[in-house]
Amino acid sequence: MWIACLGCTPSMDGVDASTDGGTDAPAIDAGPPLRVASVVDLGFFPLPSDTTVGRDGVSSGAIGGAILWTFGDTFVTDSATTVDMSNVVTATGGWSTAASPLMLEQPVDSHGIPSQMVPYTAPELAQNRMDATNGWALWPGAVIDTGGSEALLLFQRIQRMNGSGFVGVGLGTAHIAPHATVATRDPNDLFSRSVGSSDPLYGTGGVSVIGDTVYWFACDSLVCRLARTPRAHAGERDAFEFYDGSAWVSDIAAAAIVIRGVVSEVSVSYNAHLGRYLAVSSQLGTDSVVLRTAPAIEGPWPTSGLTIMPSDGGILAATDGRDYLAKEHPALSSSDGREIVISYSRPLGNFRGEVHLARITLE
Repeated sequence: MWIACLGCTPSMDGVDASTDGGTDAPAIDAGPPLRVASVVDLGFFPLPSDTTVGRDGVSSGAIGGAILWTFGDTFVTDSATTVDMSNVVTATGGWSTAASPLMLEQPVDSHGIPSQMVPYTAPELAQNRMDATNGWALWPGAVIDTGGSEALLLFQRIQRMNGSGFVGVGLGTAHIAPHATVATRDPNDLFSRSVGSSDPLYGTGGVSVIGDTVYWFACDSLVCRLARTPRAHAGERDAFEFYDGSAWVSDIAAAAIVIRGVVSEVSVSYNAHLGRYLAVSSQLGTDSVVLRTAPAIEGPWPTSGLTIMPSDGGILAATDGRDYLAKEHPALSSSDGREIVISYSRPLGNFRGEVHLARITLE
């Protein structure tokens, strides 16, 4: 067992942990000290087959009494996939129960290849088969129960650049039934960075479902903005409102920065044990996980927080690169909020990687 204290954690280099980084920033309500009693590694998600060698980037959502886990790139061995003849399936999923989250239902074909959960369009598929290094990836994200028979599945459209870079150009939606392996893709992006539009891609920075409201984060260049929709209308662009720093407005251009210091994605939940909102994210340039709290989901949020490092136990360091994409999965956390379950991606080198779960017990 080990003890950590928010007041004992240094701020990020060059950033004042007592403000949101702005010259006119409000004073941060730090709340009671945030302390962690223990962190326990729960293991990693098993790969679908011996043909697959690594995966990353998990999100989740509950529907129909089951949990859908969505994974980003799932790499295969030397043989090409049956999807687009490349060596990666860019959107896969597995179903489990909350009681046994790592026991995944994840069927594969006769070659050991899982389904491409978000189908490619014909032009995307043609480009991947012609030149996958300059093709498309469809990275799945949050799963939202909107009250219907199918869940709303978010995914990011990624354009690859010469195999050494990529850019997110759109946030799309699809619908998936309980225990299905392939979703039905909606024809249009919810948010797009195509010609004529420069919308932030709300939802790619994280999604929080709190009561009947869905909160959408857009995170770029270490800062995040916030939008919201009614849960029943989560996939409707006209239902969005954006937080301008003091009120919710319809103008996307008025959205203010609410969180700083987030690498690419953050999870936020209301934690009953703390009586505050709890944010979980990875720390830039390290294998560490950062916890911070605020009195409201809009903030004000501190720029730093309690840092959980591999040396503290319970978090495993990467063997190649750094751990990334840490987030909480509220469906696995205790009802009183004292125990939360997080995930993170752990690179192992040469297109190998694991997605781990860890249980954090708060004091």
